[in-house]
Amino acid sequence: MKGMFLYGANCTLDVWDRFKPHFNEPDTIYTAYPHTVTRQAESVSDIAHWVFETCQNDQPLDFIVGHSMGGIIALELAVKYAFQCRKVILIESNLKPANVFYRNLMTEQNMKTFGEQIMAMIQNEAPFYSSALKSSLQEDFDYSDFVRRCPVQVYGIYGDRGVENYPARISDLCLEKDIQENIQFQFVRDACHMPMVENPEALAAVIKHICTSSE
Repeated sequence: MKGMFLYGANCTLDVWDRFKPHFNEPDTIYTAYPHTVTRQAESVSDIAHWVFETCQNDQPLDFIVGHSMGGIIALELAVKYAFQCRKVILIESNLKPANVFYRNLMTEQNMKTFGEQIMAMIQNEAPFYSSALKSSLQEDFDYSDFVRRCPVQVYGIYGDRGVENYPARISDLCLEKDIQENIQFQFVRDACHMPMVENPEALAAVIKHICTSSE
């Protein structure tokens, strides 16, 4: 399998360190956005354009996985740039502002274990993101139409926040019904916004299952 991983805002490639040992596909591409790009980007589209220009020779791919902002980039690659891939996999990507259930970084226990490391990464990277780019991810955003227009199957992986059978876990994403129906949802136990850090083995298993399924 040949695929590409895109991280979220204020992250670095280090965010995949705990995940990589569980996902040992040799053709995997982990893409990093230069600070010269994130400083100047006024929207996610600007970063998507840079990824396309940089990675277009890597086509075709079996999958593109995007965490948070990276998921929006993945959708835009498939929709706007017709990037050749078989599946788009979102990890904790909010297409619209979600309800409070989804507004936490990690579980309490995982925050105790990994919080210092992850918060340091976020704080160190934050100055390299323009205020316009940050606003495009925080205020009155709606990227859901990318799902309607996506030419390939879209999957959404979210942490279960330690509540395995929470009944509103899909409706709390605040997506319209047709958008929900166009996403195949999977949930990673005992994880929140950072499942690649909190439960990397389970996340890798979910992604492998998606990538090898015939759907």
